[in-house]
Amino acid sequence: MTQPQDLSQEIATCYQCFQLSAEATLEAIDAAYFRLRSARIQEGNRTAIPPLKAARETLRQHLRSQTTVSSHEQTTDPQTAHSQTINPQTTIDEENDLAALVTAFAEEGLAIKANRKASILHLGLQADPDESHSQSLSRVRLCLAEIAIEIYDFTDIKTVCLYGLDSHHKPQWKKSFSPPKQHAFADDSDLYSFKNRYSNTFIFPILLLVAALLNSVDVVKLLLFGIDIWIHEFGHATVAWLGGHQATPLPFGWTNVGAEKSLFVYFGVLILLGVLFWSGLKEKRRWPMGLAVALAFVQFCMTWLISEDTFDMMLSFGGIGGEFYLSTLLIVSFYFPLPERWKWEFFRYPAVLCAGFTFLGSAWHWRQIQRGLADIPWGSLFGGADHIGGDMNQLSIVYGWSDQRIIDTYNSIGSVCIVVILSVYAYVFLKSRSHLLLHHLWQQQRAKNLSQ
Repeated sequence: MTQPQDLSQEIATCYQCFQLSAEATLEAIDAAYFRLRSARIQEGNRTAIPPLKAARETLRQHLRSQTTVSSHEQTTDPQTAHSQTINPQTTIDEENDLAALVTAFAEEGLAIKANRKASILHLGLQADPDESHSQSLSRVRLCLAEIAIEIYDFTDIKTVCLYGLDSHHKPQWKKSFSPPKQHAFADDSDLYSFKNRYSNTFIFPILLLVAALLNSVDVVKLLLFGIDIWIHEFGHATVAWLGGHQATPLPFGWTNVGAEKSLFVYFGVLILLGVLFWSGLKEKRRWPMGLAVALAFVQFCMTWLISEDTFDMMLSFGGIGGEFYLSTLLIVSFYFPLPERWKWEFFRYPAVLCAGFTFLGSAWHWRQIQRGLADIPWGSLFGGADHIGGDMNQLSIVYGWSDQRIIDTYNSIGSVCIVVILSVYAYVFLKSRSHLLLHHLWQQQRAKNLSQ
C-alpha cells in the first residue's frame, strides 16, 4: 500500500518532471506534457514518452481527487447545487471522473449533480422556473458537447438522463438522450499528431501547392519523373495483385505480370489484408480496418468474378489509373492513422508531396489533352509512340476504346479524385473546429440567459 509520504514524493517528482510548481493547473500540465512530448519525438527519443504520460496521469488524478474533496465540502451548503452525488458502488477513478465532469459544468455556470449506474449517466439540474424543459436540455447538451474526452469519456455511456430538480433536490421532470460525440484536446504542438489543427489545415494544402509548383518547372519535373514511373507501375501491379496474379513493378517503366492466376498470390494478399485489419482492430484505428475490408472485397471480385479479358483491360487501364487512384489514396491517408509500426505519422508528409506531384501532373496533363493542347500518351517508355504494347494502344486497338472515351474516362476519374480530396479536407477542417462552433453557440445561449 502506498504511504502518504511516498505519494507526496511521487507527486512532487511528477511536477518536477514537467518543471511546474505545485500550484499548476490542469491546463498547464497538459501544455507542458504536449510540449515535452513533441520535443522527445523530434529528438527520436520515443522511449521517454510513456514516463511523461504516466506522470501526467498521476497529476491529473491528484488534481481530480482535490476537486472531489472540494466538491464534498460544498455539499454542506444547500444552495450549492453543483455538488456530486456518488453511487456507493462507484470506484475512486469513476468518482474522480465525475468530479471533473461536475467541475466542468460549474465552470460554465450550470449547477449539476452527477451519478453513473452501469452505462447510464444521470445528471440532476437545478430547475429554473423561467426556463422551459427544452431550453434546459439544450443548455446541458451544448455543454456536454464542449467537454473534451480527457475530462470525461462518454465511450461507455449509452444514455444520458437529465432530471430537473426542485428546491428540495427532488426530480420534477426527466429527459433522456444519447451522449454527444466528443473532441480531444488538440495537440497543436506535435507535427506527428493527427489532431494537429495546423498541419491538418495549413501544411496539407501547402504540400499540395508545393507539388503543383514542382510540376510547373520543367527541369524539376524531369528530375522527379521517377516518382511518376513508380506510381504508374504500382498502378499496374495493384490491379495484378488484386486479380490474383503475380506482379513485379520495376523502376524503369515495366511491370512483369504472371499469365496465370495464383492461389499463393491470392491468399498471400488476403493474409496481408487480414494483418492490416487485425492491426487496426488492435490499435482501434478504423481507417486500416475499413481499407482492409474494402480491398478484400475488391480482391474477391477481381479474382473470381471478372473475365480474363476484363482483367487484361483493367491491367492496361491501371497504369495511368493508378496515377489517379493510388495518388488519391495516399493523399487522403494523410488524415488517417495507420498501424504504429508503419511510422505513418512521419512518412505521410513525403507521401503526400510525392503523390500530389504525380496526381496534379496527371490531372493537368489530361485537362490539356481534353482541350487539344496535348496528345494522348501513345506507346510505351521504350517502344516509342507506335509500340502496340503501350497502355493506350492496347485500350484503343485491342479493346476498341475511342480517343474521346479514353480522354473522358481519365478526366472523369481525375474530377472524382479531386472531389474526394477536397471533401476529406473539408470534413477534417470542420470536424477539428466543430467544438469551437458548439462553444460559440453555448456562449450565445449563455449570454441570452443572462440578459433575460
